Amino acid sequence: MVHADQPTCFPRGLRTAVSSKDDGTMLDRTQDFHAEAVVRNRLAFCRQVGVGYEQCVYQKVQYGSDQTYTVVTEVVPDDASKHTPGVAADMLFTDRPGVGLFLPVADCVATIMYDPKRRYLAMLHLGRHSTYADLPTCATRYFSEKGSRSEDVIVWMSPHAGPASYSLAWFDRQDDPTWSGLYARHGSGYYLDLAGYNQRRLIAAGVLSHNITVSYVDTVTNNQYFSHSSGDVGGRIAVLAMMT
Repeated sequence: MVHADQPTCFPRGLRTAVSSKDDGTMLDRTQDFHAEAVVRNRLAFCRQVGVGYEQCVYQKVQYGSDQTYTVVTEVVPDDASKHTPGVAADMLFTDRPGVGLFLPVADCVATIMYDPKRRYLAMLHLGRHSTYADLPTCATRYFSEKGSRSEDVIVWMSPHAGPASYSLAWFDRQDDPTWSGLYARHGSGYYLDLAGYNQRRLIAAGVLSHNITVSYVDTVTNNQYFSHSSGDVGGRIAVLAMMT
């Protein structure tokens, strides 16, 4: 783990961490999701944080034309890796202490949402698909329906592919005012500020700007992190959060 890159915005009662290359890959797309060597890396990473991997719910993100990318799944201890191989969701939510939320990512934005008053915790996978689907607005609405006040929610966004690195060959949101200033065209492609857009959507949904912390570590250019865009097709870091 890179000490300087760890979340520091949350109050006591929440354990959080982000791994780095030194911790080994937390998912290898060229192998089984739970390959023995990869699980050993997860176990060692969790031990560093003071969390048992068997307490964690492994978050699986599914892609396909039938996916909405706004799937929210509430998890309890019976969903932890001790009992299940993983839970498919774009966002995991829990109100139970001792349930770790464990998400492997490369260039996407792993996002922790926490309401310290209600003791609600969520992990969001914010890639291109879930960003387009406006998962942050869905997440904030979910918290509100549970009784949270948006102004009490604290958010942290992980190292990710930054706006100078996250490129797409196509982009069809140029006329959408919510994207204004958050994309740029260079040559035949577009560069997007995924974290900036999702931060904007959270604020529009009522989360206070000073309660949102964005990591500006660029996984594409920082060699301490895996990056699909820079050629690490198999490797993934992990973001972990658990209420104590």
